[in-house]
Amino acid sequence: MEENEESGIEQIADTIETIVTGIPAPIRKNFFKAFAQLCTAAVDIPVANLEAKASEIRAASEARIKIIQTEGEQISEQLSVPKEYVQRASDKFAAKVIKEQLNLDQIGLNAANNLKEDDFKNNTGNEIDEISDDWLNEFENYAKLKSSDDMRLVFGKLLSGEIKSPGTFSIRTVRLISQLDNKAAKLFQLLCSQSVSMFISESILIDSRVVSLVGNAGSNAIKQYGLSFDNLNILQEYGLIISDYNSWRNYSPCIVNDKMQVQATLYYEKKHYGLVPTDKEKYDKTVKLNGVTLTKAGKELLKIIPLEKAPNYKKDFEEFLEKKFLKLVEVK
Repeated sequence: MEENEESGIEQIADTIETIVTGIPAPIRKNFFKAFAQLCTAAVDIPVANLEAKASEIRAASEARIKIIQTEGEQISEQLSVPKEYVQRASDKFAAKVIKEQLNLDQIGLNAANNLKEDDFKNNTGNEIDEISDDWLNEFENYAKLKSSDDMRLVFGKLLSGEIKSPGTFSIRTVRLISQLDNKAAKLFQLLCSQSVSMFISESILIDSRVVSLVGNAGSNAIKQYGLSFDNLNILQEYGLIISDYNSWRNYSPCIVNDKMQVQATLYYEKKHYGLVPTDKEKYDKTVKLNGVTLTKAGKELLKIIPLEKAPNYKKDFEEFLEKKFLKLVEVK
């Protein structure tokens, strides 16, 4: 057990040392702030500007341990509780605290790896806001309870995304993802995997929806893709999709003009597309897409949810566009 824990700490320290000099200064500042609060390993690595903080945390931890031990002895004496019982309760509490910290350390490692893999092409030194103390506090409260690999990966993406661009994920979104049960999480992954979005540039998300290719999604029009009316209700109750299952959006900005340019891109399966007319006279010039629309929180989470292939939906969506005399062409 000790060997595994030490190995994990060394992993985090190695990752931190690798990326710390390779990220822009404003992001590095947020990086240290977040890791100093969340990760035991982060405050113990040999970085000069963190040594004082590490000493402070160690001293505070030792003081808390003494207080807990003293209070435990006093309670035992006052209530005539056997000391063995108090010791067992103390051990159980300590095990809980250690487990929560291991969760935070693993999430921190996942976030560090995300930052390590980012090329920061969109932020080479521009000033960004400081990551919020309130956001970090809320994040810590929920993240420390996440023991599954999948959820720790998701929370690692939340943390690295917020480090790079504070305000990317609202506190409400952090709370929401922490409350999803397994069924709702799987349904949301299924929804995201079959959603199309409209982007201005690569970063400004305008709209995300699962298009109802024939009929109204509220009448089970997309049931064949795993998104029955009952399943949509589950996602709506969690605040991931809006209550109108047949809302619409004009996707005409995604149509390629004569200069082979687009005002916005249609994003699907992690690729950006333009809509190219196959018949200059007959093509649909409005591209009114009806369907199930993601909420603000749903759109924030769309950025970090691992997608699965949905070949049946993609085939049907492309046939849907063909009838409008349009086809998808990837935009580089």
